[in-house]
Amino acid sequence: MGGKRVRGFLLMIAWLGVVLTAPAFAAALQQGPVPEGLPLSRAEQEAWVAERLDGIIDAIEPISETSRFRRRLAHATFCLPQNLLGIAYYAFAEAIGSVLTTAEINEVTVVATRLPFGASLGRYLFIPDVLLSERTVRHEYGHTMQGYRHGPFYLLLEGVVSFVRSTASIFFPAIAETYFDRWPESEADELGAVR
Repeated sequence: MGGKRVRGFLLMIAWLGVVLTAPAFAAALQQGPVPEGLPLSRAEQEAWVAERLDGIIDAIEPISETSRFRRRLAHATFCLPQNLLGIAYYAFAEAIGSVLTTAEINEVTVVATRLPFGASLGRYLFIPDVLLSERTVRHEYGHTMQGYRHGPFYLLLEGVVSFVRSTASIFFPAIAETYFDRWPESEADELGAVR
């Protein structure tokens, strides 16, 4: 019985990720940052993604050690629900072989995956390789900032709103076109200093 619950929980996480990032993924497929000469081998893809991620990380301003400590403390207490979900999502991505590389940025871990969807869950930013850009990393980092504001209510506030709007955008293109212009996405852009 326990195994069925775990599988159900992991499937729920996967579905949530698909729905939350459907508009962004559809746009990325049209202009993705994948180099010419595809298909790449797994090793070539991992190396390309790691190099790209390193360049993105270098462009983002570091925070002080005091801020880093405070935010890590918040992740262990006030932001615990999204961190637990982030750990489960990371385990799921690892289990199916979708993690390409990881990198630390300030107090969070950026996880580049081969999955077609991403998420910002506490100290984990899951970003599909086709969406890997400084803008996307900053945007997802902005969601982490929202988590600091709302703590255990982040999943209920930003999560539910994003889930509903993402689901609606799958069926209504007009909603998809303005997805990033409305809260919570617009606020994430602001908090993440998206340029």
